[in-house]
Amino acid sequence: MALSGATRVAAVIGDPVEHSLSPALHNAAFAAAGLDWVYVAFPVPAGQGTGAVRAVRTLGLGGLSVTMPHKRDAAGAVDRLTPAAAALGAVNTVIPTPSGLLGDSTDGDGLLDALRADPGFDPAGRR
Repeated sequence: MALSGATRVAAVIGDPVEHSLSPALHNAAFAAAGLDWVYVAFPVPAGQGTGAVRAVRTLGLGGLSVTMPHKRDAAGAVDRLTPAAAALGAVNTVIPTPSGLLGDSTDGDGLLDALRADPGFDPAGRR
């Protein structure tokens, strides 16, 4: 699909971020779904995460993934947090909504899914 002025943009921010596989994975998914979207990586220096998250509104980004060292800054820069993000005090996903930016964290669920993939191990009830 050719990029145009109507192409939606989503991104990942981090420092470093150049190694991220997220652009390749997301762009393959967008193409497979026939969506006019592009996913890019923005290197954002430490200490600049708050400004980058706030720019989601200004730039009209369709979504933002957040990696280190910006997860705590992102939690403070969004308008609302999901219960998981609030409990962790960190955000790895910023979702633009009509009522503002929603911060979520999928890290905990990802860790639990990885642990459950180990045959014979159930993390339920463990600390």
